[in-house]
Amino acid sequence: MFAKRLKCIYCGEEYDIPRNGEDPRLNNKLMCPKCVGFHKWIYGSLDVVYDYDEIREKVDLKKLFDFSYPIDTMWGFKDLLPIWREPVCLGEGDTPLYQCQRACEELDVSNLYLKYEGANPTGSFKDRESAVCVSRALEIGAKGVAAISSGNAGGSLAAYASRAGVKCLIFTPSSASPEKMTQIGIFDAELIAVDGIYEDLWELINRNPNSTADAQISKLVSLTYQYYYDCNAALNPYRVEGDKTEAYEIYRGVMDIPEWVVIPTGNGSNLAGIWKGFKEMFNLGIINRLPKLICVQVKGGDPIAKAFEQKKEFSVRIDNPPDSIAEGIVARDCYDATKAIRALRESNGIAVAVDDLEVIEYMELLAGKEGVFVEPTSATTLAAIGKLRETYAIDKSDRIVCVLTGSGLKATKEVMVKCKKEVKPIDKVKKGDYVTLVKDIAKVAKKHFPAVPIPVMAELVGPQEMAAKTPNGKTTKNNTKNESSG
Repeated sequence: MFAKRLKCIYCGEEYDIPRNGEDPRLNNKLMCPKCVGFHKWIYGSLDVVYDYDEIREKVDLKKLFDFSYPIDTMWGFKDLLPIWREPVCLGEGDTPLYQCQRACEELDVSNLYLKYEGANPTGSFKDRESAVCVSRALEIGAKGVAAISSGNAGGSLAAYASRAGVKCLIFTPSSASPEKMTQIGIFDAELIAVDGIYEDLWELINRNPNSTADAQISKLVSLTYQYYYDCNAALNPYRVEGDKTEAYEIYRGVMDIPEWVVIPTGNGSNLAGIWKGFKEMFNLGIINRLPKLICVQVKGGDPIAKAFEQKKEFSVRIDNPPDSIAEGIVARDCYDATKAIRALRESNGIAVAVDDLEVIEYMELLAGKEGVFVEPTSATTLAAIGKLRETYAIDKSDRIVCVLTGSGLKATKEVMVKCKKEVKPIDKVKKGDYVTLVKDIAKVAKKHFPAVPIPVMAELVGPQEMAAKTPNGKTTKNNTKNESSG
């Protein structure tokens, strides 16, 4: 393994990555103990550092990044990941990259690609993170894993814990979608739902373990991370390592570096990870330029976008963020914001906020024009492109990759309620009523193909059948026969 150290993003202090444990100075918390004033036990602080000279010397990078070299899962890039052991794997990674056609016309762009992370085993990009986290948990001898999640991360972690044979505890807001809670439960994880939003729960569980201000809270924190390996987004630095493989796959899929990569952003970990992947390829000499990143958040719940706009280094806390159909990224606070903000600045990127009406519009457009059904969070990427094309911030000919972070099957309730897309049949045909069935088909065909002549009913079912049809649904022939036999 070529990962050598964990490095604090604030003070630069480095910590070892032992094969069978974590640096004892970290005291079971993957956070720099010297920088409590910055991370306050709730913001990410560590980054995995590799020996890139050793990688260049020992890894066949030309072969690994050759476009024709087969990569079946993200573990094809294992030499660039921080795991010693055989990884816990469910087939994550190597997700489709679709080149758009009809959606390009709507968005007034000519080179649009969709990186569809909904094709991962549990339906979201979180599987990349969970695979690395749970593999690392096994390396250090953990018997259980825990995380706070609004849904996707919890379901993913539960699946990988099941695969690895370790216990799993998930804390989730009670408002999380039923589909996501069901997914957590089916993998035999224990689920604790707590009233409030994601941030309320995050700041309840992730407190200073040495605090004496509240003995009950201190006991809660101590118990949680004494028995369970901390797999929380932002706080566990190994999660980002899974995210960076998206960048490797984007490069291999486009067979070049796009001008823009558009990423729905909650805590900021995925954006930070994707940027790290591109930077690694640049530093290793695989690519000779870097893309620009676009961070997309929900209007009124956009702490990273606000911080980027105000040129701040930390998340700008927002009181009373709105309810949003894009529940995965609406935020009061973002706990990996510093890494994400730095990535945006280094890439000369842009931060955009969109509203629910725009999200719904582009979710429907993506399904109707490209046949890709995504959860609302993912549709924010296309909404962002629409806004940026209006202001000419991006050129029509630019190559753009939208990272679609999750499947629409995770949000069917939201689609039915807010998009009003519950499918209702145009008719309910009784068994054996072929005349009505043919009539309905003709009606739909006329709607779909208005310029094409549709045969009249007599031509479709035959004049005899039409003439024999009576108001009560029985044919004249049958009525006559019944009367004769009476």
